[in-house]
Amino acid sequence: MARDTAADLATILASGGLGLSAGANLFLGPTLEDDDATVPDVACFVLQTGGEPPQGYIGGGRKTYRTVTCQVRVRSARERFREGQALALAALDVLHLVNAASYVLIEVDEGSPNYVGTDGSDRHWWTFTVDASFIDLGA
Repeated sequence: MARDTAADLATILASGGLGLSAGANLFLGPTLEDDDATVPDVACFVLQTGGEPPQGYIGGGRKTYRTVTCQVRVRSARERFREGQALALAALDVLHLVNAASYVLIEVDEGSPNYVGTDGSDRHWWTFTVDASFIDLGA
């Protein structure tokens, strides 16, 4: 059964001591780049983006091994490059190889967050990809 891995990763980030809080500055889904008062400059977005095809799991039955890919994007405040970079690095550290219930392995694909550049409001962006693997017991 498919699961909302992005929501699981957001929960891990929210409990990671980074000052991220769901709905306040931590969001599920695509990034929001507009100057919208409801989204602070410093924000993190987690989006489920695909993954590997399910693989049959040893032992038969309907068990499958699934790997889901998520993109994590971090945005800094204007003229706060270093603080944004520090948050992106800390988010990567929180997620890489975290021991999370029901997941076999969670790992970051990059050695460091990728700097994307600035948006139309001069806020800096970083991104990295997370692969989360689990055993699906089937229905």
